[in-house]
Formats: sequence, C-alpha cells, structure tokens
Amino acid sequence: MKSWLNKVKRLPADKIDRSKYLRLDKNERVIKFEKKFLNYIKKNVNTFNLSSYPNINNVKNKIAKKIGVKKEMIFISAGSDLSLKTCFELFTKPKDRAIILEPTFGMVDVYCGIYNIKPIKVGYDKNLKLNYSKLYKNISKKISLIILANPNSPTGTIIKESEMLQILNKTKKLKIPIVIDEAYEGFYKKSYINFIKKYQNLIVTRTFSKSFGLAGLRAGYAVANKKTINLMSKYRPMYEINSISCSGIEFLLKNYNIVQKHVKEVLIAKNYLKRELDKHAIKYIDTYANFFHIEMGKNIKSLEKKFKRKKILFRKGPGVKGFETYARFSLGSKSQMKKVLNMVKNVYARN
Repeated sequence: MKSWLNKVKRLPADKIDRSKYLRLDKNERVIKFEKKFLNYIKKNVNTFNLSSYPNINNVKNKIAKKIGVKKEMIFISAGSDLSLKTCFELFTKPKDRAIILEPTFGMVDVYCGIYNIKPIKVGYDKNLKLNYSKLYKNISKKISLIILANPNSPTGTIIKESEMLQILNKTKKLKIPIVIDEAYEGFYKKSYINFIKKYQNLIVTRTFSKSFGLAGLRAGYAVANKKTINLMSKYRPMYEINSISCSGIEFLLKNYNIVQKHVKEVLIAKNYLKRELDKHAIKYIDTYANFFHIEMGKNIKSLEKKFKRKKILFRKGPGVKGFETYARFSLGSKSQMKKVLNMVKNVYARN
C-alpha cells in the first residue's frame, strides 16, 4: 500500500438533503432551469440513452466549434477535477514538486497528497493580494507542474494578465506544464485558450458546473495542443461522461442564450447586493466568480446554524488569515439575494 495515502484527508458526503435548502454553499446554479431545457432532458432519459454507451465525439465536436479550436485539442472529463487529476498522472511522479495556490480548489491539494507531490503553496496577504513574487521566484526546473485557478476559489481573485504572461513566458522557457483552471468562465470574460498555440506547455481546464449550471451532470474538459491531449487521452476511462451529460451539454451549447441569461441574472443580483450592502455600510468582498463574501462578525458559526434553520446554506469566506469573520454566499437571482440580505441586515441590527 502507498503509505503516504494515510495523510490524505477527504470530507464525507453531505449528510443533509440539500434539495430542501437555498444552496448558497457550493457555487452551484440555484436559479431554476427553464422548462424548455428540462423537457429536453426528460425526453432524452430514454431506453437508448440509458442502455447504450455515450457518443462522446458529438460533444467534443460541439465544444471545439464553440470555443474555436480543433477537436483534437479537447479532452473530455467528468468535471474539470478529472482533467486536473489527469495532469497529475501525466506530468508528475512521487516526490515531485508542484506550485499551487493557497487556498484553492480543494481537489488540487487532495491530488498532491494522492500522488505524493510536494506542493509549493503560494498564498495571499491581508488585502487578498497574491504573493506573486514568491510564485514567480519558485518557478524553476525543480517544478513538475503548476496549477493556477483563474478566477480562484474560494478567494474569488484573479491573476493580472501582465503577471500571467510573465509566468507563461518563464514556464515555456523551462518547459514546465502549467494548468490554468477556468472553472468560472462566463462570469469572468478573460480566457487563455487563445494562448495555447503560443505556449505549448499550457493546459486550460473548464467545467460545465458553474456558468452552464450542470454540476449534477459532472462534466468538464481540458484544452491543450494536440500532442498533450493525445497523452492525456491515454489516461481517460473507456467513456468519459454519460449519455445524459452529453445531451445536456449539447443542448446548452446549441441554446447558449440560456447560459448567457443565467450569467446575466447572477451579475444583476451581484450588483443589487453591492448597492444594498453599501447603503447599509456592511463590509463585503466582491469577486470575479459567482459567489460573494460578506462580513458577518465573530459569531459566524452560530449564524451559520441560524441561517440553516431558515433553510439557507453558506460557507466560510476567502479562507485567508484576517478574513475569518466573512461568509461566502453563492449568487443566485435578485429575489434569492433579497432573502440573504434580509438575514444579514437582521444580524447587523442586533449588533
């Protein structure tokens, strides 16, 4: 047995029925899908799709067409986390070193543990500014892999384009594979997919869980040069995602206005929330993603229970020292955010 696995910690599955709550704890879509889409999914839950193996090729073609690359540059995976896992499998061996953000998407740390990789963690200061100098300084031939979420979660921050290009140039020179995780594309417009031709060491990962709102269907993809995708594909399972996932993705790619409408609703809700919090002098941290941090005070743990009794779920904030009193709320519709705002105002009224 791999002895280092004893150090890997995994959280248990949810113990509550989250369908009974306003789910603002996992950055999922909480705005209901329109009937047009739901009826399409119901129609495709048929004997053929349940009993036959999925046709991944159609999905790959449609993704490639949508983002403007060749299908040979696409790697389909069950969520973007499986694309990240494949990068660990392809580019690292036990006791290698990887540069990651701290905090970041939880599975990155888990994969470092599973594959016995020493993570070089780059954190944030009291202003949520990334320690860029540390990140850049640590890029050397000793590094086997770099993973940068942009925007990052749970901080909701981005790396400036000028800094990202400096990182890309240095990693290209040293031939270090670098992954830019664009899980929150749609909410943040800047993408590095167009840089793949220039930087052969670049892999961009994406998920259909956020702007597309398909977290329950577990689908994502990676984009890279043909050679890298060919190598990644050697690690793929027999069938990457299931037939219902394929149906959902194909429909939303064809009817992309549904995705755009969702993003627009979230951004409207975010702007509403900002105006109202400003009006009541309540501290908050804006983000480049579909979540928001609100200062809740020292009694945040008891408030979490109180919100839960009102059927609203949230999580701790950015996960950076100095921000322990902030709560992180996924963003939904304006009406859903009004419920949050009313609860938050009640908290401040009592203080």
